[in-house]
Amino acid sequence: AAPANADRAAAEAAYEQGAWELAAYEAQRLETADGYAFAAGALLARLMVEDVGEDREALAERAVDLAEYALRLDEDHVEARLRLAGALGFRGRYMGGWRAYLTRLPQRGRNLLEEVVARQPDNAWALGMLGAWHLEVARRGGSRGLRALDASVEAGMGYYSQAIALDPQSPAPRYFLALGLAALDEPAYQTRIRDLVGSARALPPRDAFETAILGELDEFAARLDDRRAASAWADARLQR
Repeated sequence: AAPANADRAAAEAAYEQGAWELAAYEAQRLETADGYAFAAGALLARLMVEDVGEDREALAERAVDLAEYALRLDEDHVEARLRLAGALGFRGRYMGGWRAYLTRLPQRGRNLLEEVVARQPDNAWALGMLGAWHLEVARRGGSRGLRALDASVEAGMGYYSQAIALDPQSPAPRYFLALGLAALDEPAYQTRIRDLVGSARALPPRDAFETAILGELDEFAARLDDRRAASAWADARLQR
């Protein structure tokens, strides 16, 4: 068991330092469902906080493959379901909304997340991702998309609020909720956005992922005095 434990420790250390590709490599060496799911998570972290440019679609597909491989080894693996939902979300982001809808990518992602929440109602990451799912439908599809997928901004805010309550020391759900609301460019959300950004920036980072999130929060905060500029920045950030 010692080599496997060493590989897991190496993967976790690389993740904490923001060496996402090394983290994925070390985790894959475990050749277990846990390892492949962790590797998918490391690639998703890279997609979330790095602007990888033209490599983004290939990176998302690698994350899909790793998460699906984990589920082939253990079909009930919760983290693998979460990672697959996240990777499918990025795949859908990189294709047209109508095409994504026809290939049932949004529906599949939502089903995976709702399965996880049904099993683990206190899974902050899953709740935050469900919140992101609803707000992304609003951002990309507007009122028509919300109706087609039975989604709502209110549901998205509710899921994010649960995630924040369950993991109050993480800046991530506060930041992504603020981004999702800002992208909608609604004056009614301005106070909420400012509160989220302010409270998130006051949190100390626990790893490289959160350090990167806090760096983005500084950039975002600098634009909040101009609602249109903040909205455009958030929308561009959510298309990355």
